Formats: sequence, structure tokens, C-alpha cells
Amino acid sequence: MEVALYHPDFGYYAGTQNPVGREGDFITSPELSPAFSFALSRLVNDFVRRSGDGLCTIVDIGCGDGSLIRSLANASSDSRARFVGVDRALDRVPLDAKRNVAFVATIDEVPRGGAHLMLSNELFDALPFARLVQRGKHLHELWVTDRDGHLDWSEHETSGELEGYFASRGITLTDGQFADVSPEWGALYGDICRLVDRGLVVTFDYGYPQDKLFHSRARRFGTAAAYSRHRVGRDLLANPGQQDLTAHINFDDLRRVGEGRGFSTLFFERQARFLLGLGITEHEFLKPSTDLEIADLAEGIGLLEKRDAARQLVLPDAIGHDIRVLVQGKGFGEGRWSFQRPLF
Repeated sequence: MEVALYHPDFGYYAGTQNPVGREGDFITSPELSPAFSFALSRLVNDFVRRSGDGLCTIVDIGCGDGSLIRSLANASSDSRARFVGVDRALDRVPLDAKRNVAFVATIDEVPRGGAHLMLSNELFDALPFARLVQRGKHLHELWVTDRDGHLDWSEHETSGELEGYFASRGITLTDGQFADVSPEWGALYGDICRLVDRGLVVTFDYGYPQDKLFHSRARRFGTAAAYSRHRVGRDLLANPGQQDLTAHINFDDLRRVGEGRGFSTLFFERQARFLLGLGITEHEFLKPSTDLEIADLAEGIGLLEKRDAARQLVLPDAIGHDIRVLVQGKGFGEGRWSFQRPLF
């Protein structure tokens, strides 16, 4: 997976063309509707206000072409806030995006000092993972092999590290059950937390707590999937370097790492609940239709399409229902944040 996604010449994310968006292979919340960045900009403003007179750093880790962090920077007029985008493939970032945003290739290059708001959207589900299957009392790992000139799977008894992953968490797989696991989930999250002396770490991603992620019936065949032209497939070895590969994450790994580093878990819920708490319904695409003024039919059709896209961020059975948000904070006291407020 590391080679297929990140090889400098042939990897899926190595090219200059952005694979995200309506013309790409999949779409994420920031590309779906500007209502997403509108809601996050309200969090940025609240964060800067609560931080006092010191400098604040707003960071988007895995920023892609920089559209989200650029939108947040453009929406802020506070001189105390600086904006940073982090991505391994910075060639996709247009030159005009670099006017009010600093772009770096690794999180180690993020400026220190002051408060940090660390954002990531579908970052952890793109980390290389091991594909595992339980065979009786033994845990096997699926390796990729060359069979007559074609990629194929072969099974081998797994390493002690991966066996320890399940044993240390009290997870038991049933015979024939598959699971997809990345030891890098917790490692990367720990690297992010180490940068933050005072601030918030906000993670948007596909995943579950471990009791649901490794449920023997609901996810008997794991969660690994491939995406191409907005279609999901299960053949991970087809067209290497030409399709996105992903697996749902264990949010308990992130939560435990953060709490072990002195962070408090402030929120863990579906994305829709988080965005509603931030006030996303105040965006023009989510206002009641009786408040809209439409000049002609073409404008009306275009507006309906934009409203439908924005609603997918908050309605059931759409992206706002599938993605979960984990927020952990340190050094901000006990005051309630807007995303924590009751909706009713």
C-alpha cells in the first residue's frame, strides 16, 4: 500500500493531478460544499478568541491542494492566526494558495509556540495497513506476491507486533474473520499531539471504536476498499497506483494516545452532529428555502444542486453520517465549546 499510494514516481498520490473532487475518484467534505469550511471557520474564530493575545497556528494535515486551509485563512481577519498546510505531495498546491498560507511537507516543520489547532480530514484512513485473517488459533497476514506476472495474495503467520496489537486491546477475532490494522494510526497521532502544548486536535475520518470496528458479524471481511471514479471496489490489487486504497480506523487508538499525553477527549460523534453544533445551518445553502431569492430557472437549478450537496454534510445516510469526529484538547480549561452544546 505504501508503494501503491506514495511511490514518488508511480504512487497514486504522487501525481500533480488532484484525485479528490467531482472529477476525481472520490469526494471529501471540503470539496463537497463550502458549507464545511464555513462551519470550521467558526471553530477557528472561537479558538483564536479563547487563545488570548498569543499567536495561534491553524494546521491542516494532509491538506491536498490546500483548498480547505486556504478557505480558512481567507475567512479570518485576525492577525494572531497563522495558517499552515502539511502534505507529502505539495506539487498539487497552486501558487496563488501560498500567499497567506505556509505549506510544508512534514508535521515536524510546523512552527512551534503559541496555541495550535490541528485539523485532519481523512488522513488516517489513507495510512498503509496490514490485512489480516484469523485461521483457527493463528493470525495470518496477507502478503502481496507475484504470481505468473500478476499481483496476488499469499498468507503467512503474522508478526508478534500485530498479534500484540490485538492481545493488548483484548480483541478476539473469530475463525475466518478478516481485519485491517495500521500500527501507524497511534504513532502518527502521537506525533501530532507532541506538537501541541496547548490547543485542539480535531480528526475527521471513517472509523469506529474498536468494539464496532472488529465486530465479528458486522465487519467479518474487514473494511479495506479501493476507490476509482467514485466507485468502491474490493480488489485492492487491481490497477496499482491508479486507485485509492483505504481502511476504517480504530478511533480508540487515537483516543488512548491523546489521553496518555495529557489531552482530554471533548467530543466523539458523527460529523453531522459536530457541524450542526458549529452552526453550519447558518450557511446560505442551508437556510430555509423561503428566505431565498432566485432570478431565473438556471440559477434555481444551480442553487438546488448546491443545497443538496450541503445537506449531505448533515443528513443521515450521507457523508455526515459516515464520518466521525474526535476532538481532544489540552490547556483550555473547562469552558464548553460550541460543538459540545446540546442541539435541542
